Amino acid sequence: MYKVDIQTDLKEAAAIEARRNREKQRQSRIFNARYRTMGVDVEGLKSQVEEQILRENAEKQRDDAFGKVQYDKIAQMLEEEERQRKRQLEQAVVKFREEKQQPSMSREWDIHDPEVVRKGSPARVSDDDPRCGPSSMQRFGGEDLQAPARHKLQKEQNKRVLEEQKTERERDLADQKYAGMPFSESPPPP
Repeated sequence: MYKVDIQTDLKEAAAIEARRNREKQRQSRIFNARYRTMGVDVEGLKSQVEEQILRENAEKQRDDAFGKVQYDKIAQMLEEEERQRKRQLEQAVVKFREEKQQPSMSREWDIHDPEVVRKGSPARVSDDDPRCGPSSMQRFGGEDLQAPARHKLQKEQNKRVLEEQKTERERDLADQKYAGMPFSESPPPP
């Protein structure tokens, strides 16, 4: 219990001593003719200015450090947005080319078309083709455009004629065979 009282007395004594020292410093400033004529506490102002400068420097360093982090984040976001814009632009260009700039839509497509021979019409369809005039050099003497159809028809006709000849020959052989037989025998049923 006594120890607690002693500690409080020591604290009070230290506080009283600190107040006395501050008062002495104040009186020395007040009773100093130089300070009194100026009317300003130069040392106090200097210390305030130094504190203000230190505070501003600390804030500036904090702002710079924070700003660098913020600027880095902003720069990264801007770079990502730029990449996205480039990607979208490239996709739009590819889509436009696929839709609007197909090779078949170009003016020179008739020159570069690989299917031009298959799609194109023949030089002439028949001997009476109206596209072929006297100077077209498409009709020549002795030329026969109907030759494949005519050859096919001739083959069919030859086949029929051969079949007819074959059946006629078989009939003639049968007739000769039966001509040499006596009347009493009848021909076998067919």
